[in-house]
Amino acid sequence: MLRNAIPVLLSVLALAGSEMAPMAEAAGAEGTFVVETAYAAVSAGDVETAITYLTDDAMFSVVPKSSRMSAPALVGKSEIGGWWTGTYKDNGRVEFANLVEDGDRATFTCLYYGDKLEKLGVSPAEFDGVAILRDGKIRVLVWSYTAAYEPKLKAALAKLAQ
Repeated sequence: MLRNAIPVLLSVLALAGSEMAPMAEAAGAEGTFVVETAYAAVSAGDVETAITYLTDDAMFSVVPKSSRMSAPALVGKSEIGGWWTGTYKDNGRVEFANLVEDGDRATFTCLYYGDKLEKLGVSPAEFDGVAILRDGKIRVLVWSYTAAYEPKLKAALAKLAQ
């Protein structure tokens, strides 16, 4: 499954990189990182504001692909907005750390808290993230479960399936 997603994600990142203009402002409200600003809006239930931080052709992916995703990547404000609506309904919130910005790219780690993971006993989820920005907006956002967290999630899901 992960093996199939990797070529798609590499293509997405290559496409995004080839279309990048120099990054304008990578900051959202009050000088925070734009991804943090978008997720703060999601957590507050303001998905309409959150999607204003996306380019029209933005792409979002979770690796390995979440069961909530019908494809390896969600494309466009509508699909990502739908995902973020689900995040809000799950009482999802994100804590960001280790942010490193380099031009139009940023890497970070984050913890995701949500009701479903809490019920599984594996909250918070731990992710490594990459964001590619265009004109200060999110063009590509990829979250990958950390090597330490992914086996915990798989074990919890396998136990649930029994």
